[in-house]
Amino acid sequence: MKINPEKNTFLKLFDVSRETLTKLNQYELKIISFNEKSNIIGKNTIPNIWKRHFADSAKILFFITTILKKNKNRKLTICDVGSGAGFPGLIISILNQEKRLNFHMTLVESNAKKCSFLKGLIKCFKIKAEVINDRAENLNEKFDIIIARAVAPLTKFMVFCKNIRKDKTIYILPKGSNFQSELLQLKKQWYYDVNIVKNNKEIDNSGGVTIVLSNLKKKK
Repeated sequence: MKINPEKNTFLKLFDVSRETLTKLNQYELKIISFNEKSNIIGKNTIPNIWKRHFADSAKILFFITTILKKNKNRKLTICDVGSGAGFPGLIISILNQEKRLNFHMTLVESNAKKCSFLKGLIKCFKIKAEVINDRAENLNEKFDIIIARAVAPLTKFMVFCKNIRKDKTIYILPKGSNFQSELLQLKKQWYYDVNIVKNNKEIDNSGGVTIVLSNLKKKK
């Protein structure tokens, strides 16, 4: 049987149980099946699901774990803006079924078909998460942590999140190699603290990073 090297890389980087691995295998098959009828991920990324989508989503759990350690007595709320096929929020929720970290995940997606796909996965895998079929800018619920992949440049993304952020909201955002120019544009409009973590080269060697933004305050 042919071994998927990207799956092996994922398993090397993320310690998951056999039960979780089974769910991820099913997830992969459901994405491929759904993609035949309706585009939920780019067709050219299908051969690289485990590295391009699963691993790039799973890495965010490390940052969430770090934040939760500083908030031991409080259940944190997380919003995945523009969840699409469930990246990164649904992957994180699947991994958390064995990690049991104290948070509630909300997946926000404006496309009704994608929301139906997400709800089906949540039911199939018995995941504790909520799906909202709307745009983030139309919501009023506030979240402790906001996550997203490839939704919009930072300045535009902050506009999308204006109604769902608190003063102390933390943003965990995977970005490509052009992240510095996005941060420079953001700096013209916002004060912020930032932590930049380079991607593991086994996941991505293109210069991508995860940026963690905190203490955002709009400039007058």
